[in-house]
Amino acid sequence: MRVSEIAMVTPKTVMECLMYLSNRGQDARLLAGGTDAIVQMKEKVGRPKIWINIGKLDELRFIREVGNEIHIGSLSTHTELANSKLIRSRASVLAEAAERVGATQIRNMGTIGGNIATASPAGDTLPALYVLDAELELQSFAKKRRIKIADFFLGPRRTLLQNDEIITKIIIKPMQENEIGIFEKLGPRRAQAISIVNVAIKLSMGSKARQCLAGKIAFGSVAPTIVRASKCEAMLTLGLLTDQHIEDIGKVAWREVSPISDIRASAIYRKDMAGALLIRGLYRLMKRWEDQ
Repeated sequence: MRVSEIAMVTPKTVMECLMYLSNRGQDARLLAGGTDAIVQMKEKVGRPKIWINIGKLDELRFIREVGNEIHIGSLSTHTELANSKLIRSRASVLAEAAERVGATQIRNMGTIGGNIATASPAGDTLPALYVLDAELELQSFAKKRRIKIADFFLGPRRTLLQNDEIITKIIIKPMQENEIGIFEKLGPRRAQAISIVNVAIKLSMGSKARQCLAGKIAFGSVAPTIVRASKCEAMLTLGLLTDQHIEDIGKVAWREVSPISDIRASAIYRKDMAGALLIRGLYRLMKRWEDQ
């Protein structure tokens, strides 16, 4: 079956989409930017009876500050995130991650909601969302619910999203003036690479030079889901982030991850690179903090 022969409907509103899902959720699948779904259509992987094209639902395309939160519509593209003044200034780690998603065409088409719903362990925006304490708003025809992103993923390509639900928005906490963040990624080709390993780091800095008051570290592509590096996080506040202390933290990273070997890299290589990326990210963060 060719892609052009697949049954598809294009709702004009979110409620119309949810009505379709309430009636045919078992047989349907959502299509947003299509960067992942089109490939699966051609490969005949997980092909539903009907596709619901939500790409025209502009009510799900927004980035705005609401009280002490930033709300991001699920159809916001990676390019829109990377270029958003609000995201660049108040959630810079997410802007950096969005800039590193695939090639330009992928960033222009791919959406943050699709990146989340695909639930790939290598998804570039996911570690950034973890360190920003992201929550997701899920909506069905009957109700809405809000859950922490860490609770959403059950495994590779497995989530808590029900057949009659869509992700409507992502909610993150803005970074404060004493907070800095960075996203680091290792891939075979920078422009189009699926991550071999990626990491997001967010630090809350104190008044002393290289003093870290708290920190969050999340690795991708090293386990079935995103991994919070709790041992490394605990070490961040045990002393000033001197070069030696940063090296010591990086040496602990291999104990946090449980990668597999695949066509892109071996498990041992991923373990080694997890530590190397963490060290590089912390060095770069200290340079940024000292320069500002």
